[in-house]
Amino acid sequence: MKTKIAVAATGLGLLMWAGPAVAVEVDPIPLSVGHHRSIQLSDDKVDEILAAASKVLKKCNVVLKRQGRVRTFESSRTPSKIEDAADRDAVHRENFDIKVVDLPINFCRVSQMHEGCAFDPAPGQDVSQHKSMIVSDIANAKMAGMIWAHEFGHMRGLTHRSGDRKALMACRVPLQLDEPDISDHECKCFREGPASCGDTAEPAQLCSIN
Repeated sequence: MKTKIAVAATGLGLLMWAGPAVAVEVDPIPLSVGHHRSIQLSDDKVDEILAAASKVLKKCNVVLKRQGRVRTFESSRTPSKIEDAADRDAVHRENFDIKVVDLPINFCRVSQMHEGCAFDPAPGQDVSQHKSMIVSDIANAKMAGMIWAHEFGHMRGLTHRSGDRKALMACRVPLQLDEPDISDHECKCFREGPASCGDTAEPAQLCSIN
């Protein structure tokens, strides 16, 4: 009888020691945001979009947070719309992590319609530097959040995932899904950046969303 009581007491002690699960605290990733002066974009709106993007990336324990106030582009020569490589590069030269321009973006690496572009090659090169991302001015925060999460993936070193239309990093962003598929490897890249993604010199697969 004493043995049984001792075993029971030990089991109870282990249960008490285990206690309730403790939520893991996540350090937000700060991102500065700028936009063309033709666009109206408030701090509150950007916070709403970043919250939507963070919800998409919840599986990866990634939280995106605004760094500083949302500001307009510094150069008056920076275009509001992207029609060619020169426009793209001019916007990428603005000193923000996220640059918001008028919809649609008509050039990223090729001339076709895009909602975002995280391809920021150095002069004369065909390789992304993973320094910034350009996104279109989209009013719907949930839709914008999905696009921002996708482009942030490119900024962190991810390329497109082919053959899975439900993947966040699919060629076409799955805008209608609440929880797009994100692999463990992709999560690692979202958390740790380009160095954890393997060969970051490989440009993203060309498709309608870059």
